[in-house]
Amino acid sequence: MKVRKFIEFINEEFNDTPEEYISTALNQIKRKIEKMFDFQEKPGEEPVEPKNKTIKKAKEDSEDRNKITFKDLGIRLESSEVSKYSKMYDSYTVKFSDDNATYALIFMIDIKDGIPKDPLADFSFKDIEKCTIKFKKYDLDRVDIIGQLSKTIDIKDINEEFLINLKIELDDTFEEDDSEEFEIET
Repeated sequence: MKVRKFIEFINEEFNDTPEEYISTALNQIKRKIEKMFDFQEKPGEEPVEPKNKTIKKAKEDSEDRNKITFKDLGIRLESSEVSKYSKMYDSYTVKFSDDNATYALIFMIDIKDGIPKDPLADFSFKDIEKCTIKFKKYDLDRVDIIGQLSKTIDIKDINEEFLINLKIELDDTFEEDDSEEFEIET
């Protein structure tokens, strides 16, 4: 048993666990994303009718012609939850849909990112700068995965414009070819 001097006990560092820092960072991302969907109807309000809009049509209808919002695209938030069950990556999953597909966006932060690099410096959840995202697109009818993107991003860059550009990139990359129509020759 090691005997410690009282002064060593007083100066002992009381840092939170890496899991706590990561959980706080994920909850901050969750709050930021849920604010983007504040336009959705609340229980008891009149539902807004869905709009099957293209990017071009959403830009035309937008109040600011250069900026598209989730509301302009007719995107609805389905679920939003933080998961802390993985040993290596805690994650935050947000699911939303439009008239054509449903999407799952997963933010993952590695446990190593929650460990202070310098033990003498103060550390907080704001020091976690990067996260990995997986963005998946699913077919509404068959619930089959259509496509997936994976990236490492800066947490400070997460905003509505970034997420819309990510959705547009995913839609353009894995665009379904609906131009072929079923025809019966006689």
